[in-house]
Amino acid sequence: MLCNVKLFGPMREAAGRPCLTIELSEGADCATLRGQIANREPRLVALLPATRFAVNQRLVEEGHQLADGDEIALIGMVSGG
Repeated sequence: MLCNVKLFGPMREAAGRPCLTIELSEGADCATLRGQIANREPRLVALLPATRFAVNQRLVEEGHQLADGDEIALIGMVSGG
């Protein structure tokens, strides 16, 4: 299955684009996707440990199983005052 992953803030800047398309096997989870992103986009490796996944606009855990057509976003650290 093909996953379109939206990037924001520093992740978007490091990748040089707003979105990644990653191919995964059926039944893959967010942890697998994180590994594939690290293998394919070395510029993002340092940022990946501090990110969470949002699938279909809902924060999910690493073990969340992905399905074809899911909307996936990488959410980085957010700070505010």
